[in-house]
Amino acid sequence: MPAMHYRTAPGIFYCRAGSRVIFLDMNRDRYFQLGADLEASFLSVIEGHSAPTLAVSALTERGILCSKDGYEVRQQVELPVPSRAADALKGETTLGETLRALLAETRIRKRLDRQGLASVISSLRSEKTRAVTASIDHRMSARTIRAFELAKLVRTPANRCLSRSIALVQRLAAQGCAAHLVIGVRVIPFAAHSWAQIGDVVLNDSPEEVARFTQIFVL
Repeated sequence: MPAMHYRTAPGIFYCRAGSRVIFLDMNRDRYFQLGADLEASFLSVIEGHSAPTLAVSALTERGILCSKDGYEVRQQVELPVPSRAADALKGETTLGETLRALLAETRIRKRLDRQGLASVISSLRSEKTRAVTASIDHRMSARTIRAFELAKLVRTPANRCLSRSIALVQRLAAQGCAAHLVIGVRVIPFAAHSWAQIGDVVLNDSPEEVARFTQIFVL
């Protein structure tokens, strides 16, 4: 069975984290791993080699692989590991902007609970297409970045990195600044994390923290 005819199914993302492959099924809001044999077959197919027919069938039946025919292959953005944090994290903002950051994060969190990750990401993708390349050093963008940092003092960061990062990218896009949403994972112990990034600059975290994670999804 020609491996070149297959690709990851829509909504399936993966990365090599350590010695294992981690998958993100965005349509089902879950992370998962495969057994060693099936993982090896998956990598063989993705790298353009052959794999046992039964293994390829299992991967397609589980919705991990699909035929390339009829699907547009959307390449993910590849970002460098951040080397520095945004200067705006220590800048100035306003009370109004901080309140807007809190409200934006709350709205995204509710949408994630109600609609799921795939729907929220689809909307964010559309919103980002309207953004230009405004600098994060622009006064409005810098205030927004600082506002989201201050919002952590009001609402603790625990388990909110995804909604907070999506909200930040969304707010920056509305201001013409095209930041990237990044989701990363690590294996031992398993954990997922999310942050906003432009180039090698992380906008809402420290480079030391995000360097502990391997990027699995970038928008």
